[in-house]
Amino acid sequence: MKESGKVIGIDLTENMLKKARENAEKHGYRNVEFRHGDIEQRIPVEDNSVDLVISNCVINLTTNKEDTFREIYRILKPDRKGMMIISDLVTSKEIDADSINAENWCSCIDGALTKENYIDSIKKAGFTNVEILDEKLYMELDEGKEDQEKRQITSISIKAVKE
Repeated sequence: MKESGKVIGIDLTENMLKKARENAEKHGYRNVEFRHGDIEQRIPVEDNSVDLVISNCVINLTTNKEDTFREIYRILKPDRKGMMIISDLVTSKEIDADSINAENWCSCIDGALTKENYIDSIKKAGFTNVEILDEKLYMELDEGKEDQEKRQITSISIKAVKE
């Protein structure tokens, strides 16, 4: 990152913000800032102001991925100057809300969408140029039901550019 650049970290919890600020100070990072915010509701960043959004398996922790992607789209610079590059998990089969396991939710598994629904959420948010950069099988889950196929969890990396 250039000295003139700036990194803005967003988190929902004060504990993670405190930890991030402590680490930035410990390592001498001067062009970073950490803000409290809910990425589903309102990312605390100005419209059309960000070059790049990155995320590593955080979007699956949201309950409405489309709203999250819409917020990312809002803050990215227009005219192909803003992009997002994210890594997340997708599933071969989504589960019902009443079947969610809290531990699996926190591991980004039970909140996972199918790849098709995940990409569709990105497109519904306004992105037209969506590219899968990488895709790898992460794990198979045996739901313990004889007549059911194992649920495959796949790690994907995606790039999307704001037109």
